[in-house]
Amino acid sequence: MSDAAAIMARLFRRAKGIGLSQDEMVRFSGLSPERLAELAKGAVPSVYEYERLCRAVAVDPSALYLGRDCDPAQTPTRFRTAFSIDRPSAADIRQLALAAEQGRILAHLLRLQGKDVPLENYRRFKPVSSRTATWQQGYELGERARRDLGTPEGPILDLGRLLGRLGVHVALVRFSSQDLDAACVWEQGAVAVILLNRASPRVEHPGARRSTLAHELCHLLHDAAKRDSLTTRVSWGAERVTSYSEQVEVRARAFAPAFLAPRSQVRAWYQGLPQGARNSDFDVVRLLAAQWGLSFEGAVWHAKNCQVISPEKAEELAKVSRPNIPYEQFEASSADVPPSRVHSSLPDRPTDLWEGWATETVLSALDAGYISVALANELLSWA
Repeated sequence: MSDAAAIMARLFRRAKGIGLSQDEMVRFSGLSPERLAELAKGAVPSVYEYERLCRAVAVDPSALYLGRDCDPAQTPTRFRTAFSIDRPSAADIRQLALAAEQGRILAHLLRLQGKDVPLENYRRFKPVSSRTATWQQGYELGERARRDLGTPEGPILDLGRLLGRLGVHVALVRFSSQDLDAACVWEQGAVAVILLNRASPRVEHPGARRSTLAHELCHLLHDAAKRDSLTTRVSWGAERVTSYSEQVEVRARAFAPAFLAPRSQVRAWYQGLPQGARNSDFDVVRLLAAQWGLSFEGAVWHAKNCQVISPEKAEELAKVSRPNIPYEQFEASSADVPPSRVHSSLPDRPTDLWEGWATETVLSALDAGYISVALANELLSWA
């Protein structure tokens, strides 16, 4: 078997491992069914066809050529098990594989510019302990992360920007199930990627979206035992798993409010409220949500855990209609410059996977002369 034939055989095995159908291969590659059949039987692809097929199976063309796709940590099976359900869709598995490749590419672009991935300096694997309540462990880790990262006291107004400074890319994509809130992919030496699910009602809510991002940060910081392995976490709105994995999710859900609004800071803020507001538990929770960028429901339980309302009142408020909360001050980064403004050959808008901090990184590498316009265009249109 020639080298080209061996590479193509691995490529089609990867497609089978992901579970891509013939129609999906056609859709993701842009090649005709007839040409795909010829290539599967041993026809030699053109450079263009090879690049399109690599896109379809979510692998970097150079990685496939050099055989790095053979690493067990990068196989589709690794992503399939992360879903905790029997039959995840092929498109969803491909989405995780794309994110993993993107993280490696972004880290390479950073290294070309003499930069590192700061997140690696803060990672500390922390198994869930049976000695302390799981939610309490999450609170302690969230508050410790605020201290370790050196963020100023008060609300984190732009969590997305903070994550970008850590070397974490956030992308808004679409998974097949609306029950899935988000997923994160990270490995040693790569940029971490958080995928928020457009189809999830929680992700559409600004306060819940911020909590979801903080939830994923907990996974990235504390939920991988082997530094050289690929970490993949898929977070469901409803419980899909049991035992230890469920405890990991409970801890991450508790981490989120503690990171966004540390208890000591909330108590100090509460003491500064006018007496009239403090006399109404409903107003306390409403103002807490608005001040710290939480959902009303999240603020109810956080207020209880901060001991500014009673457990009984929290149970009562959790059942009331949600008031309108103003979130205008949060995640209000200025709009990104369209890539086409940087160079006419680039797209007006990158694909969903690349929009945001990843695009900034690509354009920075282009501006510094480390990559060509052609490569920048290829990356920003990869989906």
